[in-house]
Amino acid sequence: MAVTATKNPSGLKIRFDCGLDDVTGKTKIKSKTYSNVDPEATNDDVYAVGAVIASLQNNTLLEVAIIDNTTLSE
Repeated sequence: MAVTATKNPSGLKIRFDCGLDDVTGKTKIKSKTYSNVDPEATNDDVYAVGAVIASLQNNTLLEVAIIDNTTLSE
């Protein structure tokens, strides 16, 4: 029995540094997630889009991540 993997539109998650929490002293992190990323998009292309979106924000970019969405079937 062979398993077939079908790539579906992925997601793009961007995490931001929002400064330090006054009470705990830990870094506050917020994220934004975007859906329907072309599953054939290259890592460089996805990062470039994430960086452009982050440049429009007030907070510092921490991370750009791809959320893989693959369906497995028999």
